[in-house]
Amino acid sequence: MNPIELILLQAEQVFGNKAKADAWLNQPKASLGNQSPIELARNEVGYLMVKDALERIDHGYAG
Repeated sequence: MNPIELILLQAEQVFGNKAKADAWLNQPKASLGNQSPIELARNEVGYLMVKDALERIDHGYAG
C-alpha cells in the first residue's frame, strides 16, 4: 500500500466510516499548517504528521 492508501485506511478506522474520514481528510487543519491532511500526506514528513494526528484523535487527544 502507498502512504495515501494507508492514511485513508487509518482515517476510516479512527472515524468509523468513510464519509467522516473523507470530511476530515479534505478540510484544511490549523494544526497541520492550514493544509488538508490528504494533501500533506503526499510526502514522507507530511504522512508522518497526518499519521500522528490520527493517532492522537484515536486516543482522544486532538481533533
